[in-house]
Amino acid sequence: MNGSFLKRFRLLTYPDMPFSKELQFLVSASLSPNKPFSGAMQPDPNSLLKLAQRHQVRVMLYDYLGQNPIEGGEEILDPLKRYSVEGAVYNMVSLKQSIGIVYDFEKEGLQVFLMKGALWAWMLYEKPSLREFGDIDYFFQKKDITQGLAVLARHGYHADDYRQFLLADAHVAALYFKEDYQLPLVPGPDALIQSLEVQWNTTYPRFAFSFGYDELMARPMAFDVPGGGQQIMVPSKEHQLLMMVIHHAGVEQWDKLKYMADFVRMLRKFGPEMDWDYIGNKARQKGFYRLLLESLGLAEELTGEKFLKYGKSGMVMKYPTASFKEAVYRHWEHGRMKPKTKSWQIFYFNMRYRDHWRVKAKILASHLAYLLEWRLLIPKAKYYRKNR
Repeated sequence: MNGSFLKRFRLLTYPDMPFSKELQFLVSASLSPNKPFSGAMQPDPNSLLKLAQRHQVRVMLYDYLGQNPIEGGEEILDPLKRYSVEGAVYNMVSLKQSIGIVYDFEKEGLQVFLMKGALWAWMLYEKPSLREFGDIDYFFQKKDITQGLAVLARHGYHADDYRQFLLADAHVAALYFKEDYQLPLVPGPDALIQSLEVQWNTTYPRFAFSFGYDELMARPMAFDVPGGGQQIMVPSKEHQLLMMVIHHAGVEQWDKLKYMADFVRMLRKFGPEMDWDYIGNKARQKGFYRLLLESLGLAEELTGEKFLKYGKSGMVMKYPTASFKEAVYRHWEHGRMKPKTKSWQIFYFNMRYRDHWRVKAKILASHLAYLLEWRLLIPKAKYYRKNR
């Protein structure tokens, strides 16, 4: 690492990582909770709490403090405990309702599966309540979205005003479903789940990560619903990992420790039994094999566990590369400015870290084509001009 980068941190020795004592403690709490904290200095409780909130690992911090108390830590235990108890209850209620909605989709003959955080909390974590809940996400076969939205409306969820405006015109709606990948829904007054989204692709098609329903469910597996004696079908472990790399690395750029906690647990639990040839081939096919290797290398550096072996790259280059990990560690420590348009932040990242010029050219061409799609952009501009 270069000297200018190192000067931005309060230095501590933690496997070649210049972390503040607060971030060092959170890395241990979220990625290695069964190991005692090995840092030489005590973190500041209030700074620790603020950092845990930004990284969405408050429950993991509370759990870790039980075995690794810190000086003055009692002042943050009450808010952490309160949040953890509320989160555990919400997790249980959310899972019950989200599974119930899956069964309603099945009754209608719709092709859809529960995805991402709501599933990973139960699939990967020692205690599901350890993962702070985000959105409930359902992934649809595109042809079933309209009928699926009708089912969700019966449960009290509707598109927001902006999306309703776009979907009111059939031609604009068709372009929206072509160019976008998700539809956030607004909960009604009696809805239990406060954040719910419908998806039909893994991210915006113009970023060339695309996986549709048929591809993801070509290798399905059964997930046992906790306490219910029932099962739902979800994508295979291999596809779960690919979706995780696309979202956590390709879109969110490892923005939070919460995302790395998902990835490390996935690798620990399922890594030895996954078909890594299939994963590698799919990542190469979609042009994000380097992102896979960077992510495996980052997880290995953070934990000391040999995850990079799964990449089977045969390359001389060392992962993670200095530029990749420095960018991640910098915003883990300090955060980063929220861009006005996140898609351009994602564009820049992917133009830098995708595999080769062909996929980068495809991303660039797709963005230029999107900017010329006036039949969609004009209605969007009209809405924003009217409602700004």
